[in-house]
Amino acid sequence: MPGFNGTGPHGMGPMTGRGMGYCVIPLSPQQEELDYLKKQAQAIRSQLQHIEALIRKSEKAKSAVHKE
Repeated sequence: MPGFNGTGPHGMGPMTGRGMGYCVIPLSPQQEELDYLKKQAQAIRSQLQHIEALIRKSEKAKSAVHKE
């Protein structure tokens, strides 16, 4: 679906293409939303882990400076 607007290729309607896009596996709107939310939650967890690692690194460096 080139325009992601439900018209399909050349405006011929959904499911009229080569079957290469996500339309080939129809999902309910609730399932699509659930999948999206799960992906977003995983991305946020990953970002949080990275931030926490940076905080620990910064605290270690600060601690090392104060010991000298």
